[in-house]
Amino acid sequence: MHLYSCQIAIREQPITIMVKFLSLAHAVTLIAVAAASPIARYQSDLSSSGFNSNTNASPALKAALTGAASYNDRQAILFTNPPDATNITFTFINNTVTDSTGGTIALSTVNNFPALIGTKIAMGVGFVNPCGLNVPHSHPRANEFLTVIQGELVAGLVLELNDGGSGHVVGQPAPVNGPIPQVNVTLSNYKGMLFPQGETHFQFNPTCEPALFVAAFDNSDPGRTQIARNFFSNMPDEMLIAAMGSDQEVLDAKRIAEFRDNIPTAVAVVMEECAMRCGLLH
Repeated sequence: MHLYSCQIAIREQPITIMVKFLSLAHAVTLIAVAAASPIARYQSDLSSSGFNSNTNASPALKAALTGAASYNDRQAILFTNPPDATNITFTFINNTVTDSTGGTIALSTVNNFPALIGTKIAMGVGFVNPCGLNVPHSHPRANEFLTVIQGELVAGLVLELNDGGSGHVVGQPAPVNGPIPQVNVTLSNYKGMLFPQGETHFQFNPTCEPALFVAAFDNSDPGRTQIARNFFSNMPDEMLIAAMGSDQEVLDAKRIAEFRDNIPTAVAVVMEECAMRCGLLH
């Protein structure tokens, strides 16, 4: 059994984790327990600063770990000056503590935390402000297990369904237009939800208080596809119009241009109706 230590400070403080190897389930459990642990606060005084979610890692360190032939080689690269644990310590930073923003998601992946190379895990911490929406998205290379550790989130998952996906086939039922079923659940403290790899999902904070979640991935490079932005990035316009049913009263080149210019790049946005109820819009 391996030992781990981590430090979490709720609300607007950074979150730090020190890892060796941990499974997807262990990662979520570790963070949730640490949220209420006095030991974690003590350990934070002893750990090195390490990496954080605002910086990119050294290409040289990533290359060295990628080429490590054995665990002993890997250990020699990561721990050049014991007891210094800098290379396996990571801080999740909340960059959007200002009201009227949706929030932010801080990720630890192979891009900013080289110690994850070879571990097949990654971690995210979501700081979701009041009325914030983590926009519909998917992770093309990883399953995600998300757990709320402060506040409340409504989580949704669009099911995989492709009835009539082959078109009008002789002897088969005619395709039926319409939305694909979606499942939803309200998550509060220490309740989690699984989002399968590649499936569209979202989280929304319906309250006037901030929420905080942790998410574990079973791939150290999970990726993220934002559904609306990716869809309207397809070219040419005629292809999008055809995909939407070829009704130019519904979607035409002018509307497509407007969508492309206005779809937010941010991973989290504010839901306007909720923001008005909470007095966030001025």
